[in-house]
Amino acid sequence: MFVSFPLLGHTKQMIALAKELVERGYKVSFVISEVAKKWISTTGAEFIPWESMVEQTENTEHNKKDFSWQNISQEQSVLRGENMIFEHLINLYVPMYKSLIPIFEKHSPDLLIIDRAVIPAMDLAQQMNIPYIVQSRFLGNFVKTNAEYPRFGTSYSIKMNLWQRCLNLLRPILLLPYFALNDIKLNKVRTQCTGNKKLNDLYHQQLIIVGTSFGIEISRPLPPWVQMIGPIFSKTPELLDDSLSQWLADDLEGKGVIYIAFGTLASMEEWQAKALVAGLEKSKLKVLWSLPKKQQHIISNLPSSFRIEDFVPQQAVLSHPNVRVFVSHCGMNSLNEALYWAKPILALPFFGDQHYNAARIVDIGVGLKLNKQKFDSDDVTEKINILLTNLTYKEAANDISVILKNSGGLNKAADIVEKMLFEGIKYFIK
Repeated sequence: MFVSFPLLGHTKQMIALAKELVERGYKVSFVISEVAKKWISTTGAEFIPWESMVEQTENTEHNKKDFSWQNISQEQSVLRGENMIFEHLINLYVPMYKSLIPIFEKHSPDLLIIDRAVIPAMDLAQQMNIPYIVQSRFLGNFVKTNAEYPRFGTSYSIKMNLWQRCLNLLRPILLLPYFALNDIKLNKVRTQCTGNKKLNDLYHQQLIIVGTSFGIEISRPLPPWVQMIGPIFSKTPELLDDSLSQWLADDLEGKGVIYIAFGTLASMEEWQAKALVAGLEKSKLKVLWSLPKKQQHIISNLPSSFRIEDFVPQQAVLSHPNVRVFVSHCGMNSLNEALYWAKPILALPFFGDQHYNAARIVDIGVGLKLNKQKFDSDDVTEKINILLTNLTYKEAANDISVILKNSGGLNKAADIVEKMLFEGIKYFIK
């Protein structure tokens, strides 16, 4: 049984894995909101609706006042943005936990595969003695780096200056008061829901499947229960429709296409969109922009070289030979897909792990970064031209592509699930 938020970035790898397990003959179910039912329909897994997530708290006074993806996307402080998301997840904890109880009791899963952010499902699994696997798109803080390297959650380069090195060294201590109140709130609701029973570490000696690879992530020793397996892609990715396929192929001048996508949650301001459009127009390349309909009002008077779509099959676009550069928010799925197909990246991170991920792609030489608070069209033009003309970025992307294509991916993930199902966690920690 898979359990996830109804966010495509969270579910994409899980959907591919669910389909593979169905094809291997297992009975598979997927617990997720009705809005994601269409995604699950392609897997052969049983869809189990779970509607007690955002809906039960989105109309509270707290959320009206403080929480919106627009606010988080434009928050200047990385720490404040993370704290806002953390607090929102705490507010969702109780309805999620309570609504999962009848689902787990009715279906009695032999094994759960839970998105890394759905903490209530992990607590409930422990209370009901159901083994589970944590599925994550990135390594994060599951295994920390030492202070020599940028810690997860920072936006530091691996070439930190002296001040950054000091802050990086002291970060675990400095964060204690910053997140202390929310840590207390989380433990309080966890204790209430679990009937004051002992709260175990959700991740220690629990099998964790990490759907990316070193090369993107900073190398470090991993305990045996943390399995880094590379990107998990479907064996049958979605195809381009005829219209978009023809548009990408029509490149009479041989310059290529720039592709832009910032996921479904990141929300831009009008000045940011204008700077991107003006800067990319100067490149003289065609531009494909995947932008949700609810955000398209910020774009007007587009040049004829631009094409806006509310959704595209991203891997199919990035695999197209005419796509030269990817302008991305740097969610890990997007990085995996871009670098698997050896596309250099212009990063524009907005919140969460995106800032850390953007720093990593600069460190490994596959991309450049914009600052969401103060970039302009000249910055965009300059950095796009560097990525297009300096072959070292393409060469570095080619090197990472080889690593990702040889990391195991979907088949390795399914093999690990089978081992966990039949042998248990002892197989991974013996």
